[in-house]
Amino acid sequence: MPNTRIRIDSDIEAYIKSQSQRVMNIPADKLTAADLTTLTNRLLYEHKLTSSLMKQEFIPRLFGWLKGIVPGLGGGKVVAIAPQKTQPELPSDDLDFAADFASQFDEEVA
Repeated sequence: MPNTRIRIDSDIEAYIKSQSQRVMNIPADKLTAADLTTLTNRLLYEHKLTSSLMKQEFIPRLFGWLKGIVPGLGGGKVVAIAPQKTQPELPSDDLDFAADFASQFDEEVA
């Protein structure tokens, strides 16, 4: 495969240089053109590995976990959900409770 030169945007170049200490243990200000090429190749390889690991491990586990908690995704199983109790209705004409409740806050301010 022949060598191909490409141009990269300045923000991408800055990001690549910022990773030089971590990846190659070379400070960003001491990178040569050859080091920059090697660094770029290593970062692309890291990205490729991370991407394949996400596809192989994380996403299937996440989907399996979701299938376990969301009814209907678990292979066509139907799960009955228990009916929820309704909240009791508040008396509409009893305003003493609301007045007592509000008076607690009035006393604190005064």
